[in-house]
Amino acid sequence: MSSSNPAVNDGPGANKPMLNDNRAPGRGGKTTRAKSEIRRHAILKATIRVAAKDGIKGIKHRSVAREAGVPLAATTYYFRDINELISDAFMLYAKEAGAELKAFHDTLNLVLDGVPAEQLRRGAEFRPELCQRLTDFARAWMQEQFTRRREQVLAEQVFLMEALRDDRLARVARRYRQSWIDGLEQLLVRLDSPCPRQDGTLIVNVVLGMSYDLLLEVPGTEAEVLSASVARIVQLALGVEPEDLRAP
Repeated sequence: MSSSNPAVNDGPGANKPMLNDNRAPGRGGKTTRAKSEIRRHAILKATIRVAAKDGIKGIKHRSVAREAGVPLAATTYYFRDINELISDAFMLYAKEAGAELKAFHDTLNLVLDGVPAEQLRRGAEFRPELCQRLTDFARAWMQEQFTRRREQVLAEQVFLMEALRDDRLARVARRYRQSWIDGLEQLLVRLDSPCPRQDGTLIVNVVLGMSYDLLLEVPGTEAEVLSASVARIVQLALGVEPEDLRAP
């Protein structure tokens, strides 16, 4: 006779232990997707390194797979062709570099937050001191770019040059460059620039040119000259003359 207790199962299979599976549904799928994304990211980072070492022409499925330490088939699995691999690598570079640039802009904005609004006006008494503080931050940032991030900056130049021939890369390059200008424009508005958009564009153009010269090791780009160039850029942006900085 069957038990009236619904918790008791004396039918077929009654002696089989009941499973207590606490795993969340789809957990295995999420883990697989996470591992897949990690491998894809590693391939893109390897592509950036290959670009820095060997240029665009050095980016091949085999060279990238070797650099990433993955099977050759992995690069063709994640990327339809070599152009997609190059484009996605540049997008990743632009995303990461953009995050670092935003952090730099945020730091400068924090400096400005501590300055009374009237002292941010052109011609204000505090202007030369503010110019010096911003110059110090800009110098430190430039130095970091060409020491800790030299490989990435070299890859940036490679991608930007290739963007002149590749429409897909050109779209990424324009967005990347625009993010530089937008952040600078916001800072320059706060600094009472009469032409913040134009000034931001000029600064980006000058910095990109300086980057090229530094990577090319053009004479005159030594640390002292670079430091003086950065100082002059900030002075022009803030409307401060060198003699104002030397005043007692």
